[in-house]
Amino acid sequence: MGVPINRAGRRTWVSTSKDMPEEDELFASLLFGRRKELEEGRSYVVKERKPDQGLALFLALIEKGYRPLMITRQHPNHVRRAHLGVDIRAIWLSTTLGKDYVDPHNLAALTNQIVEHIRRGGKSAVLLDGVEYLMINNEPARIWKFLEFLNEVVAQNPSVLLISVDERAFEPRDLALLERDAVVLDKP
Repeated sequence: MGVPINRAGRRTWVSTSKDMPEEDELFASLLFGRRKELEEGRSYVVKERKPDQGLALFLALIEKGYRPLMITRQHPNHVRRAHLGVDIRAIWLSTTLGKDYVDPHNLAALTNQIVEHIRRGGKSAVLLDGVEYLMINNEPARIWKFLEFLNEVVAQNPSVLLISVDERAFEPRDLALLERDAVVLDKP
């Protein structure tokens, strides 16, 4: 079985040969149903225009008993209404004052809240939907340091970090940096 290449030169699905990199095996097994769960201690970049796939993976983790934290551009009330019966802590990336918000310029406060959630004990799931907004409000180097630190914290804990991104919003170099330390899940 070969590896088809799409117009952008990216693999859209992979075979399961023994030479396959670990990330490709994980993606293939998630995509084709051989593996049903994401691995703890890993970060995943989910490429999508809207956070549908990332949200579906996040909700599946919640069903398995993971404590949820959603970082989003959606107001927390909208998140709660959309997912009635599911206790999701949502942090709103906004410059508007309010409960459960973090100013996108204040990466230190955002980092502290995420790390506190992860280290609280037990299994945790974090969905970061809003990297594009963070990029608009911060220097790229600050974003990469922030994401690398989160990746290190996740790797040391029973946690899963899902980063939902629209690749159209990134320069190729920036996208490569984002993908470097994460497993990339992208729709075929």
